[in-house]
Amino acid sequence: MVVHLAIFVTTTYFSGPAERCAVQNGVLAVHRDHLGLWNSGTALPALAAVNGSGQGDRRHSTRRKETYE
Repeated sequence: MVVHLAIFVTTTYFSGPAERCAVQNGVLAVHRDHLGLWNSGTALPALAAVNGSGQGDRRHSTRRKETYE
């Protein structure tokens, strides 16, 4: 069975409007954290389950800043 899926990938983060637009149009929005998971072997259906759920809470944002900035 072949499944076609549009994927919008970035090595950074999406703006809120960009993420909402992707979700509203059935596009899987893969930002840098999800890209890392996908690269580590997480299946796309698992990423699709969190599509549009934002890019982490305040604790996640703090950890990201400590790690990458």
